[in-house]
Amino acid sequence: MMPDPTELWCYETLRRLRWPHGMTCPRCSERRVTIHSKSTQSPRRKYLCLQCRRTFTDLTGTPFARTNLPLRTWALYLRWMEHGGRTSELAKALGVKWDTAALLQRRIAMARSGSGLSRQLCEVLQGPHKGESCGGGT
Repeated sequence: MMPDPTELWCYETLRRLRWPHGMTCPRCSERRVTIHSKSTQSPRRKYLCLQCRRTFTDLTGTPFARTNLPLRTWALYLRWMEHGGRTSELAKALGVKWDTAALLQRRIAMARSGSGLSRQLCEVLQGPHKGESCGGGT
């Protein structure tokens, strides 16, 4: 069994997939962006676009946006569902309310039914590819 992903691994993987040719603003596609975070403790970053002056995060425009859940929780959810876990079992295993587990399930189902980045993110966060490390167990 592969180790659980770390929060850092999840964010690094997300950034690598989302911006393979360099970061761009999700609103105006400008490449000139700067890190706008105040915290250095969290792998989650906030950015400022120097063109449109809007802020965005690593999760903006993804199925994982607008929740307070760690990205690692999403990754663990994806693994759990891959093995046929039920929503009530998932809620208990992740230590979240049933409603939260149901939200995870709905968002991932919508992302998987589409194509493009959201689907790719879901597939990758299920676990590392052969030979790739999750960054250790936690």
